[in-house]
Amino acid sequence: MARLIDDGKIQRIREATIALVVQNGYGGAAISSIARRAGVAEGYLYRFYSSKYELVTELLYTKVAVITEKLEFLLNVCTSIKEVIIQLIDEFFKTASESPEEIKFIYVLMHDYNFQVSDAQRQHIKSLCEKVIQIGVANGEVSRNISPEEAYGIVVVYPIEFINLRMKGFFGSNSWTFEDQKRVAEFSINALK
Repeated sequence: MARLIDDGKIQRIREATIALVVQNGYGGAAISSIARRAGVAEGYLYRFYSSKYELVTELLYTKVAVITEKLEFLLNVCTSIKEVIIQLIDEFFKTASESPEEIKFIYVLMHDYNFQVSDAQRQHIKSLCEKVIQIGVANGEVSRNISPEEAYGIVVVYPIEFINLRMKGFFGSNSWTFEDQKRVAEFSINALK
């Protein structure tokens, strides 16, 4: 007899994992703590994930997929790279406002050498960055000298870093305004030139 999957429990496991990784880092997010916070037995968690690493990796891949799907969508519907960047950065700020733990989770794992996106995701990200450059060069918005790695750093990494500095109150302010968001977008747009 097939076991039923309780989607609510799976969602609680995912949310607990994200919260504990953000709060304590990967090493400090014990399976027992994740299970306790999610209100499930450790055995239930292990029915779906063979290890904490598998669980966290799946969550990372899912979060990265959301970003790449959004970028791909924007590249297909926007008429300029400027518009792509403004809307992508708007999405980052919206996520940070509505689901701050998600953007923090991405930030934490971006800085943890134990985690990387899959090879397929890395290649997809590279191809999207190459498309940003190709379209941007054709429109006169992007320098021919920009590499895909630099484009990724400018368009994805920098906005996430800025948001997390604000969330941590690194320079005293732990919130942002629409003007801050506009400046981040303008900086990214200008850095590609």
